Amino acid sequence: MAATKQLHGTALDKKHTLAVNKLTDIEKYGREGRIDEQYVPPEIEPFADKEHLRSWLFDPGARDQFAMFRGDNVGVFWNNKRDNPEPIVDRKHWTQLFVAWSPLGTYLASVHQQGVQLWGGASFKRIKQFPHPFVSLIEFSPGEKYLTTWSNQPIVVEEGKGPLTIDEEGKHIVIWDIETGKPLRSFVAHDLTPTAGPDGGVAPPKAKVQWPAFKWSADEKFVARMKPGESISVYETPRMNLLDKTSVKIDGLVDFEWAPATTQREGVKTYEQLLCFWTPEIGSNPAKVTLMSFPTKEIVRTRNLFNVTDAKLHWQSEAKFICVKVDRHSKSKKSLATNLEIFRIKEKGVPVEVVDSLKDTVINFAWEPKGDRFVLITAGEAVAGSNVLPKTAVSFFAPEKIKGAGTGAFKHVRTFDKKNSNGIYWSPRGRFVVVATVSVQQHSDIDFYDLDYEGDKPESDAALAANLMLMNTEDHYGMTDVEWDPTGRYVTTSASVWTHQVFFIHPHLTPVANTSTDGKRLPALDILRTTPVRKPHREIQTTTMAPTPRNRAQQRRTTHYPTQSTRILQGIRRARQGARGGR
Repeated sequence: MAATKQLHGTALDKKHTLAVNKLTDIEKYGREGRIDEQYVPPEIEPFADKEHLRSWLFDPGARDQFAMFRGDNVGVFWNNKRDNPEPIVDRKHWTQLFVAWSPLGTYLASVHQQGVQLWGGASFKRIKQFPHPFVSLIEFSPGEKYLTTWSNQPIVVEEGKGPLTIDEEGKHIVIWDIETGKPLRSFVAHDLTPTAGPDGGVAPPKAKVQWPAFKWSADEKFVARMKPGESISVYETPRMNLLDKTSVKIDGLVDFEWAPATTQREGVKTYEQLLCFWTPEIGSNPAKVTLMSFPTKEIVRTRNLFNVTDAKLHWQSEAKFICVKVDRHSKSKKSLATNLEIFRIKEKGVPVEVVDSLKDTVINFAWEPKGDRFVLITAGEAVAGSNVLPKTAVSFFAPEKIKGAGTGAFKHVRTFDKKNSNGIYWSPRGRFVVVATVSVQQHSDIDFYDLDYEGDKPESDAALAANLMLMNTEDHYGMTDVEWDPTGRYVTTSASVWTHQVFFIHPHLTPVANTSTDGKRLPALDILRTTPVRKPHREIQTTTMAPTPRNRAQQRRTTHYPTQSTRILQGIRRARQGARGGR
């Protein structure tokens, strides 16, 4: 068994690959009665035209598609600017849990008790199916080559039925090859594995699931998982062998993130994929942020940090920077403050720039896609015994203008205080950003900002690569989700009763509003309007948008853990960038 896993698929040279079978396969496939004495040529199916999996790119109006799950129906629609959406397909019981677009918009995945199915083409025919009983979570690789499925119930394999083999018995996670529909490797979930308790008994599994369980490198050549506090295991695709046959041991490991793009560091001519991880303070040892290169496992840069309560890793979409948001406590541990440690990946030696001018704790941070500006939200300390949330402030930062190539030092542009905002949503194409108040019953503000405003620029900002303007402010009561369309022309806000558990919808509430980039609200989508009810409404649940085929937004996604009652309205499908630049 071990020899088969280690040697099967080994490349001998560019044209030859070693194939290894178990001796038991001879008995399984070659025993008497399994092979006919008379050769029968295989039946070749007649050629049949298949629909183009990206047919929506040929739409003459360069429209986007979006999927909507309401009640028991799932529909896919064309998004029309001021007219009602045009239905493409509308099917009852198309999914049992949720639907999800693949990262480039090629497939629409539906999740069922028996497994996952992928749909595509102009009429959304079934393309592939992946039998994983009781699957609850799925994750595509960045380039749509692979699919990860997860279930809290261990797999029970029935021999001879489907692609699952005895190797998958008792596992929770399967990584699939989408093109072939076959499993590459299966794993036991660390979260669901019983561990020894303090009294010698068995500790219950963790309530919080680590998802995504596997994280992909930008080019999909590596996929990694971590065992919290212990190690990172990196596997090579498509063989799924453990890199160098050993995991990277890291005491106290808290989190890691791959660089979202393949970078070329100054002075480095060899191929590499970068991975960043951090560890907390252990004893007298400081907390550390480490940048590691793969496949060599060489440590590129290490940064020691002190008095650390928590840290978050934020890669810029082109991997030019990684910002480590560090929450530090005072010596008395009674107060918190945040500073930003920005690693300049493409500069020699990977220098670190520190932004420590922040007075309050940062609760949200987001880079501009394919840009070098960022927005953050800070919040003061909550008043003890008060149910009122503290006011927040929205701050904008941009680099100084410098001569020649490179990026100048990051400087504060402006701060808008006395806000209630908690969410930052950049346009996939940069420049515009929406800062909103989501999942808060008392407030539901939506602010539209332009960082390249074409009007007069204040003299104080003359040296900065930004001209900031608050364009408009809107309001959507009960809003829980904000999503951009792939071209940056429209913003969709939605109210999900499964997120905030509202049991009454106001008669005049429209769960989904459509807004253009100038902050002007467009007519609501008629098909999304609800009627007043006095029970949990099942029509509109939540909204999520998929990245574009050519411009995949490398933003950290919020993880949803679907249940039978969680209905997910998947967002606008990605479409051609070039044809829409001037629209």
